[in-house]
Amino acid sequence: MSFFRSLFGPSKEQVWTQLAHEVEGRFLGGGLFSADAVQVRAGDWIITLDTYTVRTGQASQTFTRLRAPYVNPERFHFRIYRSSMFSGLGKLFGMQDIEVGHEVFDRDFIIQGTSAPPVRGLFGNAKIRTLIQKQPRIDLRVKDDEGWFQDKFPGGVDELYFVCGGVIKDMDQLRGLFELFAEVLNQLCHEGKAYEDDVDLHIERLKGPGGRIESRLLLWEGDEPRRNAAEALGHLGDAKAVPVLASVLRDVDPELRAKAIAALARISHQRAVRPLIPLLGDTLEVDGQRIRSRAADALRNMGEHAVVDAVLEAFEGRYELLEAYDGDHGGSIVLALTEALGGFSSGHSARALAGMHAVEALPRLREVLRRFGKRGADAQGIMEAIETLESRASLPRPADSVDAPVETLPRAAQGPGADTSRLPKASG
Repeated sequence: MSFFRSLFGPSKEQVWTQLAHEVEGRFLGGGLFSADAVQVRAGDWIITLDTYTVRTGQASQTFTRLRAPYVNPERFHFRIYRSSMFSGLGKLFGMQDIEVGHEVFDRDFIIQGTSAPPVRGLFGNAKIRTLIQKQPRIDLRVKDDEGWFQDKFPGGVDELYFVCGGVIKDMDQLRGLFELFAEVLNQLCHEGKAYEDDVDLHIERLKGPGGRIESRLLLWEGDEPRRNAAEALGHLGDAKAVPVLASVLRDVDPELRAKAIAALARISHQRAVRPLIPLLGDTLEVDGQRIRSRAADALRNMGEHAVVDAVLEAFEGRYELLEAYDGDHGGSIVLALTEALGGFSSGHSARALAGMHAVEALPRLREVLRRFGKRGADAQGIMEAIETLESRASLPRPADSVDAPVETLPRAAQGPGADTSRLPKASG
């Protein structure tokens, strides 16, 4: 074995296993229909090294590639490769060659791009230029989601892609490629900044898509960077993050929703109150705590005890606080009550909506009644609310029906109501 190793050098598996250890990644052994791979997490990205083989007739050629999907909202694309004797011919046929202002680099490489300024910004990074110059062969580009992944890319996600003929087993070259990818991705996505304390960059991270890209391997994961961004924005405490945090309060990722609520509570800005109130009717549980409880804690932290107490009391069939409420958040309270329909407080919420003259809740009330049927205390409360609101809808509407007076809210002792013994008690 040592004779053949001295003759041919270490195997790809040996080199790549050692590489994975050095770059703190994972070596993933292949099988009959899949190649070996090395994966490294670098910030928000997963960099994947593997090989693939192209067969033409009786001949075949193996290529080494690195790839890393990333969020690319500007859809900026580039390609860089070494200049050759045919480069001049390519220019004659209209090939774009962008010069970046570094004479030796411009002489040695052909750079194409969709826009010259971001190309110059990218290759103005001296470390990137040095890492590229160290590569004996380089073909580095941004590819869109047409091809290998096809429809699997979320919107706005492309991939940084390197390919080279043959199997690369040179450790220095492989280390350099991983370092190059990490540096290019940081430059493309974060403008080369250390983004821990950069509010604007965290806002952009939070705006990115969630989800995953998978083939045999997990190639990209959007949820974790967004969760981290929400948490970071809470710690930074800048009020300009409130709109983007509010925009994910209904996200499909429950953990992101919970982190956004916590961030808004830390920032504690009045602009966060209106989007948080509807969550008082949300019963989803995340890590042992319901969204409605998290929202209540956040609102109390902002001093909105009156809103929280009025809504929670109404959920239990006690409407006095809601009747007395004269604040500015009537519309959001309607949304919270509507959210609770079909859940833990359907009958009580329906009666509260009727008392608020919330005609806009009629479609949801009818939908819930169709699902529940017409039996039971909750159904009775919903039918009464529908009847009241349909009568109200036939009358001229106030200019702002959402904030209509609530003096007609029913009392808990009047009429049939749902069994409240199992409902959560309001606190505060």
